[in-house]
Amino acid sequence: MKEFKKYFKLKASPADVYNALVNPVMLEIWTGEPAVMSTEPGSRFSLWDGAISGENVEFEQDTRIVQKWYFGEDEDSVVTIKLHPDKGEPVWKFTRPTFLMELLIT
Repeated sequence: MKEFKKYFKLKASPADVYNALVNPVMLEIWTGEPAVMSTEPGSRFSLWDGAISGENVEFEQDTRIVQKWYFGEDEDSVVTIKLHPDKGEPVWKFTRPTFLMELLIT
């Protein structure tokens, strides 16, 4: 499997970033498209008019989101988003079919 890493530094609190990623109203403002999102494990989500869709797996308030993303391929991609107070550079790590996005917040 190929591994891809990308680093981000965000000037926002983990709580604000978490809210922007799980609140359907915030997602619609951000993407400009209708969004379907819930923090209920097992619920479906859809972003960018279905370009990204899948299943919500796990949520830890303000720190972690785990989802299965469907791209019409045989294997789902498991996406984990981790939010941390700044300890250095934020990390976005992509390992196919697993996708780990880790954001360290300043």
